[in-house]
Amino acid sequence: MTLEEGAQTVIGQCLDVEIDEEVLVLNDSNDEELIESLEDELEERGIDHEVMNFEEPDSHGAEPPEEVAERMKQVDVVIAPTVKSLSHTEARKQANKEGTRVATLPTVSKEIWETSLQADYSRVKEITEKVYNLLQETEEVTVETPSGTELSFQVEIDTYHNDTGMIHEEGDFGNLPAGEPNGYPQGITGTLVLDHFPFSPDAEKVEIQDGKVVSVQSSGTEKSELEKAFENHPCSRNMAEFGFGTNPEATIIGNILQDEKVLGTVHIAFGDNCSYIPEGDERRNPCPIHWDAVCQNPTVKFDDTKILDNGKPVFME
Repeated sequence: MTLEEGAQTVIGQCLDVEIDEEVLVLNDSNDEELIESLEDELEERGIDHEVMNFEEPDSHGAEPPEEVAERMKQVDVVIAPTVKSLSHTEARKQANKEGTRVATLPTVSKEIWETSLQADYSRVKEITEKVYNLLQETEEVTVETPSGTELSFQVEIDTYHNDTGMIHEEGDFGNLPAGEPNGYPQGITGTLVLDHFPFSPDAEKVEIQDGKVVSVQSSGTEKSELEKAFENHPCSRNMAEFGFGTNPEATIIGNILQDEKVLGTVHIAFGDNCSYIPEGDERRNPCPIHWDAVCQNPTVKFDDTKILDNGKPVFME
C-alpha cells in the first residue's frame, strides 16, 4: 500500500469528491508528504482545491484561526489531516451546518495512512451499522476488562453517530480512519482502568460516579497529566463518549486515531461532549479537552447479550 492509495481512499471512497466541487485541505504541521499525496490526487482528478497551513494549537479541540474557520464554511469538502484534532470544534460543526462535508484525520501518520485508512469501507459500514442497530434495542451497556475496568451506563440512542467512513452527503462529518458507532454514555458509573491512554501515560485508574470522575489513581509521585487537566479544566471530569471499534484492518499501535477504531475494543472519553449533546440540553459540556481511553480485550454486554467476549466480536458469529 502507498500514500497515493491512501489519498485515493480519502478522496474517492470516503468523500466521493465530484469534479465540480471545491476542496480545502488543512494542515497544522503534519507530514508534508501526506498533504502532497492529497494535492497530487486532487490535481490528477482535476478538482479545484486549496491548502491552508496554520500554527499547531496547544491542544486537541482548540479552535483554528478565524480565517480558517470561515473558509471551512465556504467550500464543499474539508480534509483535515492535522496534528491537533478539529473533530470537536465549533469550526467543524458550523462548517457542517453550512453543508460542508468534513473529514478529520488528527495525528494521522504514514503508518495509519498505509494500513487502516485503506480499509474496505463498505465492510466497515456493514459492521458499524450492525452494532448501531443492536444499540438501538439496548437499555444498558456493561464493560469489563481483564485489567479491572467495570462500567455500566444507559444508552441514549439519539446521541449516537455512525462513523462508517462514508462521508457522501451534504453536511456529513467523519473521522478517518473510520469505524465506530459512538455516543453519550448516560449515567456512566464504575471503574475505568486506562489500558491505552497516550494523553497521560502515568494515569492508571479512574473512578466514575453518574457520569463524573470522582478520583484518579496514578503511578508517579507527581500529578499525572490527567489530574492536571481535571484541575485546570474541571469540565474534563465529565465523561463524554462511548465508542465501539469496528475497523477490522486496525490494530493497536499507540495512536488513538487508529486504536479507538480497532474491532474488538471499546473506548471511553473525558471532556467535551458537544458532538453528541445539542445546544440547550443541560448535559451539554463544552470543554477544550476530549481525551479517549481504549479498553483492551473487553467483555461487553448490551443488556444481557454478550457482544464482545474478551475482545472477540461474538456479535458477528
